Amino acid sequence: MNAPITLTELEERLAAPGGAELRASLSRRMAALEAAARAQLERGLAPAAFQNAQALADAARAAQEVLATGSPPSLSAAGAPAAPLPFNSLSR
Repeated sequence: MNAPITLTELEERLAAPGGAELRASLSRRMAALEAAARAQLERGLAPAAFQNAQALADAARAAQEVLATGSPPSLSAAGAPAAPLPFNSLSR
């Protein structure tokens, strides 16, 4: 079996011992960040600040979703290598 390929320092830290605790901690921080941004939105903001707070809340939500999914498995359920993720030029 090939070792999973990690692309970032964060992926390496999440895969290392203590990664589950780090994942939980980051998820809590992103939830708090999202809640703070949404609270600002509910209080009302100027248009530019509203857009920034909305983007922040959306990014924090997306980060939580990524953290919740974890790393994609390196092998499929049948034991064969998983299909590669589609290329996204924006992620490079």
